[in-house]
Amino acid sequence: MENFIFETERLLIRSYKKSDIDDFIDVTSQPEIQPTTYGIPVPYTKKYAKKWFRFIKNNIRTRQAYEFAVFIRDSDTYIGNVGLINVSSLHNHAEISYYIDKNLWSMGYATEAAAKMLQFGFETLGMFKITGLCMSSNPASRRVMEKLGMRFEGTMRSEMLKNGTYYDIDRLSILKEEYFTNSKG
Repeated sequence: MENFIFETERLLIRSYKKSDIDDFIDVTSQPEIQPTTYGIPVPYTKKYAKKWFRFIKNNIRTRQAYEFAVFIRDSDTYIGNVGLINVSSLHNHAEISYYIDKNLWSMGYATEAAAKMLQFGFETLGMFKITGLCMSSNPASRRVMEKLGMRFEGTMRSEMLKNGTYYDIDRLSILKEEYFTNSKG
């Protein structure tokens, strides 16, 4: 498996290690995170986490998805997850994915980590388009994508069934040419 390491002004983003599992479970199990995401089960058990670590390792190996651990650089504190999922080499598309420890919301960490993933997607993987999906009821996630220069494409009505409730999903995207124009400006 490739070991990826990315750095931003405040963050270290890297491939997961087995030693990350307890910190990963602590953040992923926060009751404020589960309702804002698609596939995080409750409760988030160690057995499920180990299975998910194997899953992401295999996805990186097969180039289907790239998900990484996010740390505050100065303290080496695990704060969340960021990545590109649903990677299509046929269409050169991917979907951005992220979540951050609830205690650090509104501090720009999600935007900073996601910006690094756009750079990785466009400059390293050669993607043509990167999309982002968020529940319509999660305006904070949508704001992260808008800060990255992603444009609203539409709302998919009752697109996701979670815990017995249907949710509308907003879809945003950015094209390669828009990314490079935005990053130069």
